[in-house]
Amino acid sequence: MGRLGERLRDLKRSYGGSDNWRENATGSLRERLRSRDPIKLVENDSSTTLLVAFGGMRGEFGMPFFEFSTLTENFQVKRLFLRDLRQAWYHRGMPGHGDSLLDVAAALRRLVDAQQPERLIVAGNSAGGYAALVFGTLLGAERVLCFSPQTVIDPDELAAIGDHRWDDRVEAVLQARALDRTWADLRTALGPARVTDTRYELYFGDGDLLDRAHAERLAGVDGMRLYRMGEGEHFVVRKMRNSGALEHVLRRALFPAPETVPR
Repeated sequence: MGRLGERLRDLKRSYGGSDNWRENATGSLRERLRSRDPIKLVENDSSTTLLVAFGGMRGEFGMPFFEFSTLTENFQVKRLFLRDLRQAWYHRGMPGHGDSLLDVAAALRRLVDAQQPERLIVAGNSAGGYAALVFGTLLGAERVLCFSPQTVIDPDELAAIGDHRWDDRVEAVLQARALDRTWADLRTALGPARVTDTRYELYFGDGDLLDRAHAERLAGVDGMRLYRMGEGEHFVVRKMRNSGALEHVLRRALFPAPETVPR
């Protein structure tokens, strides 16, 4: 295997939770890894449904990916993809769209309103799952699909559940004085901010004790439903993708039977 082949292998491994590593690894790899665009919009004039998907933390190589892009490329809906180039759960904003979590929310509101969707579905994995919970709530999404999300990024609360996976990232946010304390713990943040009957589907690997701890903190939140997938690793979304379950979950949310559409 040549050097490029080794890099693509490592890239795939490092983005094991992303469904579209091939899209970013083919063509001009160098150009894709240099790209600084935090937003990708795919319009569809025939659809009144908008999917907003949030990217999370990058792996060992290149830029964070646009999550769910490849898996949904044949879905006949409007699609808006975001990625956190500043790697801070969006608390440091996005280039060209502000420097705070609420700046991102305002930018998203403008982007969503411009599409005039009748139905809004948001999704995200890991740190992108945290973002889906936050922004889906603020935008009044019909449904939030999140996979192995962090539900708290307050350092004391993380330490209390023994989660030190993100210490360096959290410290960087604190050093930048960017952490919005209102949204540091979603257990206390989601309820007061929920202005519509947003429904949440949280999927996690029941065997991953840290992911389980994050998920179970949200038990009892209005509209929240937890799905224990019985997998023992952080990137449960990867196995869901490989089994076809991920596509099923997305299609069920985006193309519900008429009687299941909320009134």
